[in-house]
Amino acid sequence: MKLLYAVVGGLAFVNGHAAEPRSAPDLHALMKTVVAPQTQVIWDVGNAAVDDSGNPSAAKMKPEDWTKIAAAAGKVKRATQALTQATHVIAAAPGQKIQDEENPGAFNAMKVQKAIDADPTVFKEFAQQLTLSMDEVLTSTQKKDVAKLGDVSGRLDELCEQCHQRFWYPNEKKQK
Repeated sequence: MKLLYAVVGGLAFVNGHAAEPRSAPDLHALMKTVVAPQTQVIWDVGNAAVDDSGNPSAAKMKPEDWTKIAAAAGKVKRATQALTQATHVIAAAPGQKIQDEENPGAFNAMKVQKAIDADPTVFKEFAQQLTLSMDEVLTSTQKKDVAKLGDVSGRLDELCEQCHQRFWYPNEKKQK
């Protein structure tokens, strides 16, 4: 009987803690410390694997390159999953200045927060698309498919830009 009480009590403890709200992910911190540097790894390593004509070349990829890309994609995927699973995302910690907020057309943290809060579904869709892109990167590393890596890297750049234009600097004039 004591064992039954211990099990029931343990389950109640676990369930009670599972229901506690988790702290909201800090978008600026995730972008600055995980997403931006790790996607840059993906782009840098992948871009180094092109031939003189600009075509992807598997011969230019070493095993450690694939490992580096897979590790970076895994980190980005975990960060974006945190964004998709959160009930609320904060643009930045209180008082935190965000990158490029001084640029014309860029938002400060409060304006980014308003943009996210105004359309959280679209924000989560961008985060989900980024998660799926990381799945594609991981698949390309498993198959050692440099052409697929090049394709997803190009689309990844477009996806990042679209999200930034929507939530980070929507008033910035597009460069021609």
